Amino acid sequence: MSGRCQVAIIGAGVVGAAIARDLSRYDLDTVLIEAHADPGEESSKGNSALMCSGVDVPAGTLERRLVQRGYARYRVEAPVLGLPIRKVGAILLAWTADEVAVLECELALGREHGFENIALLTADEIYRRWPNFAPGIACGLHLPDEAIVDPFSTVYAYCLDATENGAAFRRRWPVERVERNAAGWVLHNGGERIAASFVINAGGIRADLVDRMAGFQHFTIRPRRGQYLVLDKSARAIHDIIAMPTPLPGYRGILIAPTIFGNVLVGPTAENVEDREDRCVTAEGLAQLRQAMAKMVPKLADQPVNTIFAGMRPATEFSDYQIIPRYEDNWLTVAGIRSTGLSASLGIAEHVANLLIPRVFDAGRKEHATAIRVPDLSETSIRPWQDGARIASDPAYAEMLCHCERISLGEVRDALAAQLAPRTLSALKRRTRAMFGRCQGFYCGARLQSMFEAHEQSLGQRG
Repeated sequence: MSGRCQVAIIGAGVVGAAIARDLSRYDLDTVLIEAHADPGEESSKGNSALMCSGVDVPAGTLERRLVQRGYARYRVEAPVLGLPIRKVGAILLAWTADEVAVLECELALGREHGFENIALLTADEIYRRWPNFAPGIACGLHLPDEAIVDPFSTVYAYCLDATENGAAFRRRWPVERVERNAAGWVLHNGGERIAASFVINAGGIRADLVDRMAGFQHFTIRPRRGQYLVLDKSARAIHDIIAMPTPLPGYRGILIAPTIFGNVLVGPTAENVEDREDRCVTAEGLAQLRQAMAKMVPKLADQPVNTIFAGMRPATEFSDYQIIPRYEDNWLTVAGIRSTGLSASLGIAEHVANLLIPRVFDAGRKEHATAIRVPDLSETSIRPWQDGARIASDPAYAEMLCHCERISLGEVRDALAAQLAPRTLSALKRRTRAMFGRCQGFYCGARLQSMFEAHEQSLGQRG
């Protein structure tokens, strides 16, 4: 199979999907290419699920500018897409005089750069509002605009939006070789080829390898593993704010945060590793997470752990994003996005579109866009099993498949029948939340897998 397009985007993580979504608003022939079976299978599925305002990102950097723009866009656009966002706020905690001095400096810098509503809280005020913090805190910097979101549905929504508005999506299409020609580039995957006038490399953890295929060697990905604990929903009664220690240079520290799904998340660690695939959870990493709980919220220590996992951040040797337009080569690199990619994705997408249009493509903006909406999986939303009218029209929404997360048979059926349907069991889990609960699929796993396999078989029979 071969194809031709004006723009090929390599990588369907949250950044690549957001870029495809923005470019789909123009009269451009765009293809989004993903090595895996589903979007968001790499760094985008293993993060802290925070929507950051940018206050704790270094001032004067491209990263801060794009995080701020991405945050502003997400707050407006996410509800239209069906994506939940909950502004729970964050607090940076200080225990020592040196840490207090750091927070005082952060407060002054934040106010100087327009973050007017941040405030330094005394210990008395902190314990009055959040009595479960450990004793000994001297003060805290309160950042009320920090929010929690659904990272899985975000990638899916961007990708679905892009395809519904004209972009093509190629799954299971790892780029194995690139070849330059007079018209741009030819991307190779076995015997298949995609010819593109312009290539955007949003390859995430493998972005340096993709760049090297094209002859560019500006940076090297230095994989940084982050390990996490996910506590059961009972922990939410103890803790409901994003809490983190005073940040160190280059490292924000381990945070304790609520999730949009009703759990409490502890993490990440920050470990430089050689192997990009090394998402192992280690005894040392778990000990760090336990130590962070003991230092900040010791009452969480007795809470049940739902799961443990590790994500991989695509750090580089540079402290800022590596967004490098190579106009003479018809190539744009979007790399080194690290932990703020979810927050910055819409800002990055807008920035990339502005780099290409009209300088590279004199493409007009489409008059109309097809609206899409994905299921809201947040803990506080009205779920199908709570919707009497929906159940009356279809009893499948009352038949509980996953009792831990309260996911109905109808929801799983709908996910399998949706546009850009999940092609792996793990993607089906992320689309529905089934198997993410306390029993981790002990009760519902076999039935979910049976439904998935039946769906895959039907697709095979249809060719």
